[in-house]
Amino acid sequence: MTEIPRFYYEAVRELKDRDVEFLTLAMDDEIPSIVGVVLTSEEEREHIDFPEVVDTADIKAAVDECLRIESGLGAGYENLILGIDPGLKPGFAVLGDGKVVHAELLGSPEDILEVSKRVLDTYSGKSVTFRVGRGGGVYKARILKIIQENFDFPIEVVDESKTTPLFARGTAVKDVIAAVNIALKQGRILKEKVEIYPKEGEIKNLQKDSRIISGNITINKKLARRVARGELTIEEAIEIQRNK
Repeated sequence: MTEIPRFYYEAVRELKDRDVEFLTLAMDDEIPSIVGVVLTSEEEREHIDFPEVVDTADIKAAVDECLRIESGLGAGYENLILGIDPGLKPGFAVLGDGKVVHAELLGSPEDILEVSKRVLDTYSGKSVTFRVGRGGGVYKARILKIIQENFDFPIEVVDESKTTPLFARGTAVKDVIAAVNIALKQGRILKEKVEIYPKEGEIKNLQKDSRIISGNITINKKLARRVARGELTIEEAIEIQRNK
């Protein structure tokens, strides 16, 4: 329920991405009885008279809260598990007492920090565990390092074999499905401190990616190493190489 174009656009995009049924209402429209929760902007909140209203500048967090209210579930669980399928664009899923309460595809390994904080602000658990697939090379290391340095919860490294069903392979949802299945599997408790050491093959792959993305520029090994560690994006590395 909004008349702010930018809020409308971002909210509708997020709802469609998650395949959520919704109605779009103007501020003076009557709210139908089938509506369970109203999503609106912070500026428009005071003008809406309805028992359940969610307003926030963070659209993803707002939709999380709307879905929680609609499901009739409380914010607290006995066991909250955050499952991650490592990769350049990680799959991310949250299980509350065995039920999927959140799932999305992230833009980069570094997005793990923001989305995990958002989820933990929305949901709570008497026990909270991160479960991360053991594949993914340097991307896995980056994700584990971020979790270690920013959260004080157990981390399990999970065997991710058979976590992506055959029907999902090659589709956009495969990494999200894998993240759900990783969250469902117990793994080895991570005790050692994580350090990031990109392998030679990963460096070469990043150099190859830089040629594909730029059309004619190959970043040097030093820049590729920084990209692998998450210190630079590949686009930033290409721009640095171009200016040399």
